[in-house]
Amino acid sequence: MTLLANSPSCHITGLYRHAVKGLSADELSKVTFTNAGETFPDDRRFALLQQKNEAKFNSETPEWLHKENFLCAFSAPQLMSNFLSSYQIVNPPADGSNAEPVQESSTDNDNAPQRLLTINDRDSEEKLLGPVDLATVSGRNALASFFSEKSGTNVVCATASSHQHKHQFGNTSGIKARKDTRTVHIVNAETVKCVAEKIGVPLNPTRFRPNVVLEGMEPWAEFDLVGQQIQIGDAKLSVIKQTVRCEGISVDPLDPENVLDIPKLLIKEFPQYGPFFGVYAVVDEPGTIKIGDAVVGPL
Repeated sequence: MTLLANSPSCHITGLYRHAVKGLSADELSKVTFTNAGETFPDDRRFALLQQKNEAKFNSETPEWLHKENFLCAFSAPQLMSNFLSSYQIVNPPADGSNAEPVQESSTDNDNAPQRLLTINDRDSEEKLLGPVDLATVSGRNALASFFSEKSGTNVVCATASSHQHKHQFGNTSGIKARKDTRTVHIVNAETVKCVAEKIGVPLNPTRFRPNVVLEGMEPWAEFDLVGQQIQIGDAKLSVIKQTVRCEGISVDPLDPENVLDIPKLLIKEFPQYGPFFGVYAVVDEPGTIKIGDAVVGPL
């Protein structure tokens, strides 16, 4: 398998943030990492923790929890696919003029950024909730009440107490030894096309809940990057592991009627790779990445 990460044709075609674990993503044009170890701004910063599991999570010293503890795409894929969410980090200006979206801020005063979530019905586009400010207890309670009613399961909106985004409700337990749950999930669009052609069903890369979508690399070549460092834009990342897939990707968030047992299909059609699809990376050196940026590596 020839690695094409050094080719100018290997570049970013999509950047996505999932502010609330299990809800739909926001498409971004660029992302700036200001420190090593960061992930996308507010990516999976919030999660709908089942109330019966609330004692397992300490907001002061948060640790990784398995996705079975949450209301999310893994535990309720059909339900979660009914909703289209949008999220903005908004810095309220002191003069009361129109607020401008910002990527991140660590301020803890009255002018701290709002973290505004709106939920619409995916089919009708009717607004169902919001905008609610997830930076506030009342906003998080409103979100929890909404999904408790919709799911019939009592949930709370969990988040770490730090004003900075230090904890990500990620899906991989492989980061536990690092004591830092923050990762960047990378999906190769050419691998998506390869799988789609094999099973005869169109697939969209967003089904695999990526942060970064790449094109111009051979199918499955992203697995050769595990253990290697790459550069995207002026940021450097280390690819740390393959992504094991679960039932959470059985429903296409853009087409909820498209239901497939992707892990089973991967094992059947690609036994040398399945049930893995995508890779996790961590930021080694800060910088900005944007749509169209070339991917260089391994370094």
